[in-house]
Amino acid sequence: MITGSIDAVEMTSLSNLYGGIDPYSLSDYYRYLNCGYFIAAVGGTDKMVATTAVGTVRTYARIPSGRAFTYDTWLESVRAGNTFVTYGPLMEFTVNGKIAGSRLAMKAGGGTLDVTWKLASVTVPMTKVELVVNGEVRESQSIKPDSDAGHWSLKIDRSTWVALMVRGNYADKPEIIAAHSSPVMIQVAGTPFFSGVDAMTMLDQIEGALAYLDTVGTRAEDAVYKRLRLKLTGAHRQLHNELHQRGQFHEHTPATQHG
Repeated sequence: MITGSIDAVEMTSLSNLYGGIDPYSLSDYYRYLNCGYFIAAVGGTDKMVATTAVGTVRTYARIPSGRAFTYDTWLESVRAGNTFVTYGPLMEFTVNGKIAGSRLAMKAGGGTLDVTWKLASVTVPMTKVELVVNGEVRESQSIKPDSDAGHWSLKIDRSTWVALMVRGNYADKPEIIAAHSSPVMIQVAGTPFFSGVDAMTMLDQIEGALAYLDTVGTRAEDAVYKRLRLKLTGAHRQLHNELHQRGQFHEHTPATQHG
């Protein structure tokens, strides 16, 4: 089952106009998805310097047909994960006719999914479209720089998430990850969304956050500090317990021994 949710993961542009979406941010994003935590992909410009224009990377959210275009309906679509993040390319992406952010259920043994996509860009020339399946590129196809469309058939036999990634580059610049969708989550009966390796990495990250909070981090008001620490320790305990429940071998640290 999908074990939980987090509002969003953000992919930001700092001072590098041509850097594209950060692959290290994506690797963390994929870890959460691999463990069943559905997260919407969002992006924005962290405006620290004048070399990057506001809106260099942005979030598009699909508002359901018949709904008014308001800030509240846009927020609802973002929370639902009906989004993609982009440095320019625009995308339409569906799995069995369902848009990004959707959940599908399949019987034991899985089956074949129909993935369709349509792309267009008037800024970053596009080079490739890739199908990301459980954090790995399953399909990669060269595309026209301004617009293209296509589809793939994808066979699955276990619970799987699927997302679309677009690469591109300006003539004198390296290729970048120019756009990325939120996933479609497909639950196959009898198979969980869980990766022991990713869960252990997440435990390490939580322990690092706790160490930062307790030592070099600027201390907030006492109530805020306690609330943050409670959130982190609760998440750590939940994930650690799930490793035990699934029989996943792991080394114990002081945090897991006494948490």
